[in-house]
Amino acid sequence: MRIPSWLSAVTLASVVSACEPFPQSPGSVPTEVQWPSEDFYPEGIASAKDGTLYAGSLGTGAIARVKPGALGAEVFVPGRAAFGVYGLEVDEAHDTLWACTYDDLLLPAQPSYLTAYALSTGIQKASHAMPSEVSFCNDVTVDAAGNVYATDSFGNAVFRLPLGGTALETWSADAAYEPSEPGAFTLNGIAYDGARRLYVVKSDTGALFAIDIQPDGSASAPVTIPVEPALVTPDGLEWVDSERLLVVENTAGQASMVTLGEGAGVKEVLANGFVEPTAAALTEDGAWVLESQMGFLFGTPGTPALPFRAYRVAVPPLLP
Repeated sequence: MRIPSWLSAVTLASVVSACEPFPQSPGSVPTEVQWPSEDFYPEGIASAKDGTLYAGSLGTGAIARVKPGALGAEVFVPGRAAFGVYGLEVDEAHDTLWACTYDDLLLPAQPSYLTAYALSTGIQKASHAMPSEVSFCNDVTVDAAGNVYATDSFGNAVFRLPLGGTALETWSADAAYEPSEPGAFTLNGIAYDGARRLYVVKSDTGALFAIDIQPDGSASAPVTIPVEPALVTPDGLEWVDSERLLVVENTAGQASMVTLGEGAGVKEVLANGFVEPTAAALTEDGAWVLESQMGFLFGTPGTPALPFRAYRVAVPPLLP
């Protein structure tokens, strides 16, 4: 999710949208899913192993769920006023849906939180305040051991909640994470490679970082991975498979695949034409790219195209 320069972001994304239709795929699997209410404004999306999708709302504070093969969503966690839900991650091993939440939508605001909901019931299990003095919990991932990691776009760090822990701790902080200018959004999407490494994107500069998980659980120094062509305001990030990352590029209105190798990455645009996409979730059917349109919530003239949607994008097979 990206806060600064919403007006220019929506303008650019709208131009892209007018140029390129959304991809359509044959078969019985839906090419889109729809989120409830005219003011949902989704920001984060996550998937379960069976293909169930979850999305959090900036407009209502709710979390909605779409079951496999369905078009429409149902409310999973009821909303409440002045509450926003951002990045999401499903942890089925511990019956948990993790969410970055905020008690207000704009600064000055209350602290942001890493919040746990029971995946089986939607009931809140715990809420952990982000440690930064001025914080913005943006995205979240979980490693194989059940440790949880969250990016802070204002605190400019990655925080970690150890399995069974009660408070977040600073896991990765580095000068490379500092904002390019005052107030810029920094660390955003985060993904775990299933083995020993996390990847993080920085929205204001387009940087992609690799951070190894050391044997003692600590973080290695972040390594910058140059990407060609450069990432444009990267937002959501998903690990696809061996050496491939799916990146949602917010102001460019597109979803791209980055193939890693030899200390660098090569970007290929998979689909464009989205209006302020913020995140994606992977299922066996493809990548579900979430279209937020959040600028309209925060004062951009005009109205969103309803209903709010996530669109299915085909993921090309990994070549030998």
